[in-house]
Amino acid sequence: MAPPPLDVRLLAGVSADPDADLAFLSAGVVWDDRMRARRTASFGVPYNYADRRHAPTPMPPRIAAVAARAQAHAGHPFNNCLANLYETGDNTMGFHQDSYEDLAAGSAIAIVSLGATRRLVFRSLDRVHEREFTLAHGSLMLMTAVTQRGWTHAVPRERTAGRRVSLTFRHFDQPATRVP
Repeated sequence: MAPPPLDVRLLAGVSADPDADLAFLSAGVVWDDRMRARRTASFGVPYNYADRRHAPTPMPPRIAAVAARAQAHAGHPFNNCLANLYETGDNTMGFHQDSYEDLAAGSAIAIVSLGATRRLVFRSLDRVHEREFTLAHGSLMLMTAVTQRGWTHAVPRERTAGRRVSLTFRHFDQPATRVP
């Protein structure tokens, strides 16, 4: 059986100054530590994620600049950034599908990776096929709804990996959004 469509684009060097972006995120962000697997922060329109409400918070200029670069590749604006802090390679994200229910039609989710290189593994819903991508410091991955219909994805444990922040940008149609 052929694998389902996997509509992702991986681009290197999208962040103009990934070291400065990572330094800002390390020192200038108040992280929410209610999740066990990693810490999070949300910027932009309100966002409900994993049964946690993130109030509207203005995007800091540095994050807005990264969003603008991602927007140039996606072809549409982003109005929310969910940042995920992986302090060590023991911090993970299990296999899941992102909800596109409240996103603007035709929009992509953009992932900008800063810090340690980590793998993003895609597994088909029937668990027959796997694809793996390496997200390097300053890289961008664009993921469309087509991918979510046939695949789950995860950031697996990598014991030797260091600190990483992923900035996940979305364009919501509605200001208060809930995503599993």
